[in-house]
Amino acid sequence: MSDLSDFSKTTPQLETVDVESIQTGIEPGSGSARMKVGESVPRKKNIPKGLWTKCGKCTELIYDKDLEENLKTCSSCGYHFPIAARARLASLVDKGSFREMDAGMSSVDILKFTGVASYRSKLERYKGVTGENDAVITGLCRMGPHRLALGIMDFSFLGGSMGSVVGEKLTRLIETGTRKKLPVIIVSTSG
Repeated sequence: MSDLSDFSKTTPQLETVDVESIQTGIEPGSGSARMKVGESVPRKKNIPKGLWTKCGKCTELIYDKDLEENLKTCSSCGYHFPIAARARLASLVDKGSFREMDAGMSSVDILKFTGVASYRSKLERYKGVTGENDAVITGLCRMGPHRLALGIMDFSFLGGSMGSVVGEKLTRLIETGTRKKLPVIIVSTSG
C-alpha cells in the first residue's frame, strides 16, 4: 500500500476562487479565473420571453396563459398586474361590438411646456409605448344584452393624466350616452 502523504506532495494545489470571480469569469488581479475540480458555474436559464411572469408581490412564477385567463391576477396571492386599456376593453365587452369615438383626437402642447423633458416629447414617448393617442379610449359597445357608452383610461399613458383631450373625450362620451339614453361606464385608472 502506498503512502498517501507522497500523493499530496505531487498534486498541484488549486487556488480558491471567490463567488464573484466565478460569476464574472475573472479572478481578481489575474485576468483569468481558475476553478476547483468539481465546481460548476451556475448557468443562466434561457427561458423564452412571453412564457412566464414573476409576480411583483409574492415572486411566484406564473405561466402567461394562466395569467391572461385569470385577468392578470396572481392566483397565489391575488396581486393585480397592470392592464392596458385595449386588453381591459377586450375583457369587458362583447367581441366586435366596440365602436370607438374620437379615435383621432390627440393632445398637443399648446403652452409649449418645458421641464426636465418637454410635454411634447413625453406625449410622443407615451404614444409609442402604448400605441394610443391619449390616456383614454371611449366608445359605444355591448356587454351581454346591454348597450352602453364606455370609457377606459390607460395608466400607462402619463399615469392616466387628465389633460384637455381626456376631458373632452369623456365629456363627449357622457353627452352621447345621455342623448342615446345609455348607461355610461368609466374605468378610471389615473394616479
